[in-house]
Amino acid sequence: MLTAVIRADDSPRALAATLSVLIPAVAEGFLGHAVIVDAAGASGIESIADTTGASYLHASCADAWRQGAGAARGEWLLLLDAGDVPQAHWTQAVQRHLLVAPERPALIPLRGAAGALRERAAISFGARRLRAGLVVPKSAVLAGRLARPPQRLPARRDRAS
Repeated sequence: MLTAVIRADDSPRALAATLSVLIPAVAEGFLGHAVIVDAAGASGIESIADTTGASYLHASCADAWRQGAGAARGEWLLLLDAGDVPQAHWTQAVQRHLLVAPERPALIPLRGAAGALRERAAISFGARRLRAGLVVPKSAVLAGRLARPPQRLPARRDRAS
């Protein structure tokens, strides 16, 4: 069972866009839980978490994913920022990865040239750091870094504003 850990910013609209894409994965039984970590304390974020049945945490931005991992029910986590919108069929790409290479973290990369360049730079300078788009074991998030660089998946994600 996969748990989504979502870092919320001050945009309830962006969070709603991310959650709306995750609903089919919940219906399929692939995504079992979501944890929304709110660093800004923005109004409306806790209400959205409550309405969707997600867990809500208020934590510092620097430690958001680690605290979210502590509250996660699943052993594999999908790390997202509010506004991340995985494209159609992302669940199939993640399921296949978990069957074929379960020992290695995976990355659902950003779509588009600008996002890809930012992400490739981040990989070059911090291949093992935690970042949005990763599918990782809970233990890696609790440790604060990846044991291995992630494998890029064929699915992509967009950014909603």
